[in-house]
Amino acid sequence: MAKIHHLFVIDPIENLNMKLDSSLRVARALCNIGHLAYICTPGQLEWLSRESCAAAFAQELAFPDGDIHSMRMSPARRLRLDYFQAIHMRKDPPYDMNYIASTWLLDSAVARGVKVYNAPHALRNLNEKLSIFKFPEAIRDGLVSAEPQQILQFIKESANGDAVLKPLTLYGGRGVLRLNLNQQKEEKVLHILREETQNGQDLRLIQAFDERIFQGELRTFSVNGKALSWCLKKPHGDNFLANTRSGATLETYQPRADEVAMVEKVAQSLVEEGVYFVGFDIIGSFISEINITSPRLLHGPGDTHDYYKDIAAALVHDLG
Repeated sequence: MAKIHHLFVIDPIENLNMKLDSSLRVARALCNIGHLAYICTPGQLEWLSRESCAAAFAQELAFPDGDIHSMRMSPARRLRLDYFQAIHMRKDPPYDMNYIASTWLLDSAVARGVKVYNAPHALRNLNEKLSIFKFPEAIRDGLVSAEPQQILQFIKESANGDAVLKPLTLYGGRGVLRLNLNQQKEEKVLHILREETQNGQDLRLIQAFDERIFQGELRTFSVNGKALSWCLKKPHGDNFLANTRSGATLETYQPRADEVAMVEKVAQSLVEEGVYFVGFDIIGSFISEINITSPRLLHGPGDTHDYYKDIAAALVHDLG
């Protein structure tokens, strides 16, 4: 079997949550079956005009003890992106112009026949909050607007006075607010909306608040259109944010057949747009977010299945 060279574009090592990070674990799984894994940050990408594609100052990884904590990195060397057969864009949001600029450089590798997971054009075109609107049958009704009065009207008429407000370009629960007209005066909510939208300049997503969040939010990880793993993220105490950074705990979860069918229908549609890895968040029976930038593979503490080995095998199969 020919060795496949994989490049993982990630945040700086010191910024990774090593307990939950999936990128290095996938890299380790690939190395364990005889392939080669390298890492770089977006800041280590460059493109020289006389070259047909961009390059990376990349470090090769080794896992001598089979543990990510024993990982060793070679000195960085400059390698053109077409040196690799696969590139994994795994940088966390915020989704800003620096992120978008990185996808432009990755496009040069796609033009040279390199497979990029997920595709650069999909990372630009499919916003993690807004892409749920492509699947209205699988989501709660929502509104994207920068106009405070329009948002307030939606809260009154479509959310029974209780809603959740989300920025479009952040992650991990950052900037997410609950606005409840049953507990807050309308003038106060309108003031918050003006502040959040910069007086009608910044778009926000608004949806009805779902009390089932306190029973937990599902995280499903899909690979190439198939649901691979499931876990339940339970908010801490009265906190409605089901993010580990907000104190949520993880539990194992056995999905129902209808949940698998819903996820895989959406995931298979996304594959057609170049999206190979997806992290779905599900509250009740509705998809709340579709994470395609750097979804983590989460599973409950009692789940010992090696999903990273499955992912490595799926990647090798996809690359032929």
